Amino acid sequence: MSRSDAPGLFRSGRMVDVLSADGTVVSMDEAQAECLGLAPGEAIAAPWSRLYTQEARDRIAGAFAALSAVPRVLPLMLRTAQGALLPTTAVAELFQHPEAGLCLRLNKWPAGGDLDEVAALAEANEVLSGIVAASADAGWSMEWTDPIDLSAPEHEIVRQVFENGPRWRFCNNAMAQLYRTPPGEDFNNRPVAETFPRTPENEDFIRRLIRADFDMNGSPSRDLRYDGVFIDVENDVRGHIRGNRLLRMWGTVRDVSKHVRRETQLKDEIAFLQAVLAALPDPVLVADRRGMVIHVNMAAEALFEAPADLLCGSGLDELMEGIGSVDGLIADARVSLVSTARAPFLAEVRLPGGHVKVEGTAQTFDLPGGTMLAICLRHVPRVIERGGRPGAFTAGG
Repeated sequence: MSRSDAPGLFRSGRMVDVLSADGTVVSMDEAQAECLGLAPGEAIAAPWSRLYTQEARDRIAGAFAALSAVPRVLPLMLRTAQGALLPTTAVAELFQHPEAGLCLRLNKWPAGGDLDEVAALAEANEVLSGIVAASADAGWSMEWTDPIDLSAPEHEIVRQVFENGPRWRFCNNAMAQLYRTPPGEDFNNRPVAETFPRTPENEDFIRRLIRADFDMNGSPSRDLRYDGVFIDVENDVRGHIRGNRLLRMWGTVRDVSKHVRRETQLKDEIAFLQAVLAALPDPVLVADRRGMVIHVNMAAEALFEAPADLLCGSGLDELMEGIGSVDGLIADARVSLVSTARAPFLAEVRLPGGHVKVEGTAQTFDLPGGTMLAICLRHVPRVIERGGRPGAFTAGG
């Protein structure tokens, strides 16, 4: 029998039944019984699986599993006693029956009415919510009791974000896991301030969002987990703005605490190494493969009588005579990690008041940008010959 074999559905208007979580029909009104070809009371205590198709039963089971007091709009296909299919759109409400326990009241209307659009939107929302809920990325949505007035000064907008009744609209399970939500607690029901407190870092986070019109990727904030540990996170954020009012914002969040700790550690190590290099008593220059100086220490600044910003960018051959080619220095360096150049080289440093004789050693090292050359210099003392005349010096030998 086809759907057209049961025209009674379209004459009856609303139909109502109540289903129990244990799988039986608790009650059914006369309109539905008549439309299904059943005698009044005939379906009471019968399995409701006999009245609905498999797809409809899956939706009903999902409504029971949701345990939400919010009504849901569902497309449901019924089956008459003669096997005809009756398409309906239902508003489903969970409630506690005094005798049957958890029950679902289904108010149904013929499919094809205005309620169908609501059902389609509800189904789309359920699909999208399911995708977000199952995502491994921590997703969140925040809204306010009083929307944020974006026409106010920046400091006032910041205040409103934290004080206008912020609440979580939707956060997925990955969000709850990230913030170590206590067992048995629903992250969505917890106060926003517990994990997003008003701190200087989070005020700066909101200021960046304001200046980016609440459309930003990788924006840092500092949040508080439920175990009392602050974590550094990055947020991809979008805002829903209507007129001059921010209604809600949503996005994803990533824990970057370990990267921040590593960055801090590297900065400390770099600062330490720079301090050691700066304090070395011998002048040190670092040059690239072309022989351009990219770093010097304090002793080199004293030797060349020039600050680092002037020395960096100069060529080795501009600063010293007799040093030879960079290719020659690199080729002469040993492969061993503890080696220096095979033999010290001699050169003269050009200074406004004359030349200073130096002896140097060189070593190569590799960086992502290519091979670098580290050169360590030492003053060559003048040799006083008999008779008090300084000894002769030849650059490079």
